[in-house]
Amino acid sequence: MRSWKLVWIGVLVTAASCVQILDGDHPYSVEGVPTAKEPCESAANCNDKSSCTIDTCSDEKVCVYTPIQDGSSPAQTVGDCQRIDCAAGKEVAVHDDADIPDDNEPCTIDVCMAGTPSNTDAPEGEACQRGDQSGTCEMGVCQISCDAQNPCNDDNPCTDDVCNIGTSKCVFTNIDGLPTPGATQHPGDCKQKLCVNGKDTDVTDDMDVPVDVNPCTLDVCTMGTATNPPVSAGEPCEFGKPEVCDGASGCVECNEPADCGHLPQDDICQQRSCDNHICGQTFAPDGTTFSSQTAGDCMRVVCDGAGATKEVVDDADLPNDDNACTKNVCTNGEPSFPSEAINTPCGAGLYCDGGGTCVGCNEAAHCDGTDDFCKVRTCINNQCGVTYTPAGTDLPDGQTALDCKVVECDGQGHIVTSPDTADKPVDGNECTDDVCSAAGVPSNPNRPVNATCNQNGGIVCNGAGVCKKGPAQTCSAAVECSSGHCVDGVCCDAACSGMCKACNVASSVGTCTNVPAAVEDAPTCTGVNACDGAGTCKKDNGQGCGGAGECVSMFCVDGACCNNACTGTCQACNVAGSVGTCTNIPAGQDDNFPASACTGGHQSCDGNGVCKAEFGMACAYAADCLSGFCVDGVCCNSLCTGTCKACNVSGSDGTCTNIPSGQDDYFPASACTGAGQSCDGLGACKGEVGAGCASAADCLSGSCANGFCVP
Repeated sequence: MRSWKLVWIGVLVTAASCVQILDGDHPYSVEGVPTAKEPCESAANCNDKSSCTIDTCSDEKVCVYTPIQDGSSPAQTVGDCQRIDCAAGKEVAVHDDADIPDDNEPCTIDVCMAGTPSNTDAPEGEACQRGDQSGTCEMGVCQISCDAQNPCNDDNPCTDDVCNIGTSKCVFTNIDGLPTPGATQHPGDCKQKLCVNGKDTDVTDDMDVPVDVNPCTLDVCTMGTATNPPVSAGEPCEFGKPEVCDGASGCVECNEPADCGHLPQDDICQQRSCDNHICGQTFAPDGTTFSSQTAGDCMRVVCDGAGATKEVVDDADLPNDDNACTKNVCTNGEPSFPSEAINTPCGAGLYCDGGGTCVGCNEAAHCDGTDDFCKVRTCINNQCGVTYTPAGTDLPDGQTALDCKVVECDGQGHIVTSPDTADKPVDGNECTDDVCSAAGVPSNPNRPVNATCNQNGGIVCNGAGVCKKGPAQTCSAAVECSSGHCVDGVCCDAACSGMCKACNVASSVGTCTNVPAAVEDAPTCTGVNACDGAGTCKKDNGQGCGGAGECVSMFCVDGACCNNACTGTCQACNVAGSVGTCTNIPAGQDDNFPASACTGGHQSCDGNGVCKAEFGMACAYAADCLSGFCVDGVCCNSLCTGTCKACNVSGSDGTCTNIPSGQDDYFPASACTGAGQSCDGLGACKGEVGAGCASAADCLSGSCANGFCVP
């Protein structure tokens, strides 16, 4: 409803700000453009942001945007070299080079070029004029001289005129945005005189509304255009008074009956009317039944023909005391409630007691249900009841044996089936259990695998409810065994069909076990082969091999499967007569495994598994030598203990040889040493020249004279 008008005085409101105020974040707009069904209370609520429409609020309270006549829009921006035209209610911008941008400076050339404004400087020194004062153009500014006797005045109320004492030049400053000094403002013309770019300008002011003092019109400015559109029909002309607007700027008594609020509300007996905007009433005929009645009072409310109501007798308007055991009666407008006969039904399973009261029973037969072993109906003090057989009493009939259940009374009159764990389902099978669950469910679950039994010749259960033979028991077929496997004549724990697997291995009978190492497994692992004890058939000792994995012993040495790793020096597994057995290499032979373990011209095996030095090699002890003799620091072919014998004679190393003539023999200690004797090269120690002698044979020179060896 419109009950006030808003007038802002002395405030500049541009078209853009007006749009913002009226539209804002309107819930019926998309990106600021109102939709076709935008609701409203008045035209002030409608704004499509176009200067090319008239915005109104229809009687249906929906915004209507009516296009103005095509042509120039009333909303123009002066001096922007553009013109806004209207076409079918839409704004269309076109170039207007006649809309020159006046910057209020006489020393600039104001022009439009292809819709673009510009203000270029006038030629330097050109004469210029501001009001009655003359000057000269300097860099686009009209410079006018001034002093105390010649003040500045361009006769323009929209500039502030000041003489710059320092330069003796006038300075003219625009006072834009303020009301034009001395200008007459015209209230209600939707405009305001303001200084714009230093000029007195009529600026659109949509807050300067045209007040027509008519309560049934709106005071509206739209883009600077003043209008007084009618208020919507039905709006109050004045707050607190009954008159309403007729939608055509008039104030009337009514537009429709609902506007006649000062008359009584409509009912069956009276109706408001509105004829030619005048309120009135019509009345229903006398005796017309009124809409509001008191049910069951033996009376009826009717219209009196003058808009009021009255009561008349109506014995058909029976009372109701909500008691099924009394009758509802009207007698000449007076209600009464006499009692119904005894045993008259008064509800589901209920009967009247003859005194106006509805009771549960007058006898036990009236009570719902039937009698049985667990319950019997009763009627005591008009209340149905039941006596119950004690809980846990077994029914004499209807029992089923071995079903883990018993049929009994529950003490509340119900026949129930309860669990009976003593009523077990015995099936006579030793490999199943006879079980009743706590819930009374019978079952014969299979006993676990290997549970003991003694049926059908078996001793263990197979987990599927059958007693069968157990591990290691003799068998002729797999079906006899609990494991399902009959292998090697006994019940086995597995199929045991792999090579070098057996189920009759001593100490493991009945369990599939690897055949012991070096034992054959017919028919697939025999002859030169045997099992390795780990379930694989391999070569026996002494058979040729290329790797340890081929041998039962897991040792492949010297190209043959060997009884051990045979890694000792001077030991081999291919010694003739002992192939497959680790044996000492015969004396004097080399040992090439590992590479050069005991080889070359300097050492050989001794036949006892030891590598020793050959003749002529250095030694410290006899045990170092293959010959067993260490003489003169080398291995010798003999003990070599004779005088003037040595084993390290150059050219004869390792061979016991006569020490050359003239050389000493130091082994044993000083056997033939010193200045008086030397070896003769024939294995004898003889005297040197000057040594005493008995004969020539005593002298190295072979000459003895006067008891002394001589040259």
